[in-house]
Amino acid sequence: MDAVGTVIEPSPSVADAYLAAGRAHGMDLDRETIRQRFRQAIAKYSVHAYGTLQGSDDPLRTDEKTEVARWRAIVHFVLSPRPEQQDEVFQALWSHFGQADNWRLFEDVSPALSLLHSAGFTLGLASNFDQRLRPIVERHLAAFDLRLFVSSEVGWVKPATAFYERATDALGCQPQEILLIGDDWENDVQAPRDFGWQALYLTRSRKPDDGDISNSYHTLDAAVDALLP
Repeated sequence: MDAVGTVIEPSPSVADAYLAAGRAHGMDLDRETIRQRFRQAIAKYSVHAYGTLQGSDDPLRTDEKTEVARWRAIVHFVLSPRPEQQDEVFQALWSHFGQADNWRLFEDVSPALSLLHSAGFTLGLASNFDQRLRPIVERHLAAFDLRLFVSSEVGWVKPATAFYERATDALGCQPQEILLIGDDWENDVQAPRDFGWQALYLTRSRKPDDGDISNSYHTLDAAVDALLP
């Protein structure tokens, strides 16, 4: 499964965390402005621009340094801190989102994973994230013994073919034996299907904006019900 937006979500929200960090450093921004700027920043520094942050010829290449550079750029875009504040503000938010207490599971996650685990599935997360994901998973999902495929460790971000290829090799199975459930059409459905994986589209509360609406699910338990007899 994908991680953020599929299994876990930030709590407090991204906007609230940025708002608190900004106000702690004397910035006068409202929540809606932060939401708008964050959406713009994510579009500007999308997965297709990862490698360019570190001068790589492959925009989908990544590592820990690239993840730090990307999030530093996003924080600066959203909050526009003064030069003398830039590092302090970034470090505050980087640390905030690395703390397990600032993330929570969606309500349907534990029941769904329990059903899959009982049915004999090998469970894992395939996420565009960095090493901060590991303690978050350890806190919230330790009971499920998940295999983790984190982009900064794999070396590529989804939707790079190399990401799915490396995960497949590590699992020691055929592509068609792997199913990915996620909330991003390109990264979690289209690209893995192109590689040979199976995939289900999880929309949560959103209206599907891409892909095959007939194969989309609003909840994880509904997606799991489609898998189990």
